[in-house]
Amino acid sequence: MDTQGNERIETRTSKPLPYRWGYFQGVLVIPFSLLMLLGTVSDLLKTHRQPWYLTSIALLMGLVGLPLAIGLLQKKKYVLSLVYLMFALALLQVAIQLPIAMIHFADQSDKGSAFFEAWMLLLWLLSMVYYRKRREWLT
Repeated sequence: MDTQGNERIETRTSKPLPYRWGYFQGVLVIPFSLLMLLGTVSDLLKTHRQPWYLTSIALLMGLVGLPLAIGLLQKKKYVLSLVYLMFALALLQVAIQLPIAMIHFADQSDKGSAFFEAWMLLLWLLSMVYYRKRREWLT
């Protein structure tokens, strides 16, 4: 019984793991990053702008997302550090946007919601856990 368990472990580590989620996420992060950049630039052209710190976080997320997507598609090792950076930016964005949403809770505008930021935080948290485990499995 013990040898069967060892054989399963050996066959599990000898086969390369499928990379479906990384490829899927890499393909989706490219248009997401471009939309973040275009949306932030178009917001800068408006008269009623967001605060500079929210604009800079959105620009950073768009700029970090492009090399992240390319790294995900090419299975580069630097991807994990960029995923950590995206998680940190999402956490910072939630920390800023949540008090704003609580103040403007009754408003029907975008200021009354931190829903998008919460989803981004959850996505990057799950991605961070996934890519960290994947790195541990491969080494």
